[in-house]
Amino acid sequence: MQRRRFLVGSAVAAASMPLSSLAFAAQPATLQVPSAAPGSAVLTVGSLRIGEGAPKIIASITASTDREALDQARDIGAASQVDMAELRLDHHPQGHLGERMKPLLARLVGVLNGKPLLVTWRSKEEGGERELADATYFNLYAELLHTGHVDLLDVEMMKPQAAVENIVTLAHERGVAVVLSNHDFNATPSHHVIVERLRRQQALGADILKIAVMPNSKADVLTLMAASQHMQAHYAKRPLLTMSMGPLGVLSRLAGQLSGSALTYASLGQASAPGQLEAAAVQNVLDVVEQGSQS
Repeated sequence: MQRRRFLVGSAVAAASMPLSSLAFAAQPATLQVPSAAPGSAVLTVGSLRIGEGAPKIIASITASTDREALDQARDIGAASQVDMAELRLDHHPQGHLGERMKPLLARLVGVLNGKPLLVTWRSKEEGGERELADATYFNLYAELLHTGHVDLLDVEMMKPQAAVENIVTLAHERGVAVVLSNHDFNATPSHHVIVERLRRQQALGADILKIAVMPNSKADVLTLMAASQHMQAHYAKRPLLTMSMGPLGVLSRLAGQLSGSALTYASLGQASAPGQLEAAAVQNVLDVVEQGSQS
């Protein structure tokens, strides 16, 4: 039984898909674009309302042992600046074993003080620690969705489309929100390409639309932020999570109120991606911007 449901606007997402067809569906499902007005989306996960007020802060658990994972989760649960935890399974030597992870997931939930848990296997191609075959990746996710301890699931949009659509459907059936993601650690695509990828994520049924890119110039950072704002203003019916990585991209992590990004990443020690700042510093900046926008 799932730990909690999630809401987008006022509707509970629910659907069904046979588990046996998860990784190898012959035909993609029909895509449906959400019906909310652009720029108005609020996603509720537990008591957290994403897309309302200042951007919410995610901190990652990047442990290689259960004990380290629990220590990091306790820190996140106790940190007033952090709103959500992300478990990076690709950092754990046994992270690919869904049944092996089930007891750990339950213990993590127990120390997070009600904060939502986002579960992620980041592929090596998109900046992760280890690679999994696509079939193994989707079977792992299917097992995790049946644990009842996952609030949000990160799915890479560049995986095979039929399998992506099916895991999104299964996640919604289990009351789990989906972050469809795309990461480019080499460059920043054009404004048009960034917007099109985010729109594609939305059409595939994502509850949060995520893109992270690497800037090679200050102009690249502005390209990402402008594309994010354009998406949020004209097309987004789901919250965005957008960022420009590395030292050049720091501003994009702090200016979500301007760019339309409803979430940002910060660290409580070890960063999970280049350019992450300490959570306390990020919270201070977000508070100042939010106060200024209300004056």
